[in-house]
Amino acid sequence: REAGVAAAAAALAAADRRAAEDHEILAGLLDRRAELRGRLGALRAKASARGRSEDLALDELHTRAHDLLWTAPCDLAAATVAVRAYQRALETTP
Repeated sequence: REAGVAAAAAALAAADRRAAEDHEILAGLLDRRAELRGRLGALRAKASARGRSEDLALDELHTRAHDLLWTAPCDLAAATVAVRAYQRALETTP
């Protein structure tokens, strides 16, 4: 009986550790999404300050990144690529 209790306690402790690790990973992913959302907002403000708010090609890239970042589940890899594409377009085109 004591062995069963000890085994259950060990299993519970292991499950608790896995849950804590999963929580850390998920929190990191949510932080990354928030970072990308903030970066996209800052880049949008930069585009506006540069008089590029009516640039259709740039707006299309912004919309793509925005849609990815505000869709659940969020594909962070695709969103990262989309935000970088928007940033590159903002920096390289007049």
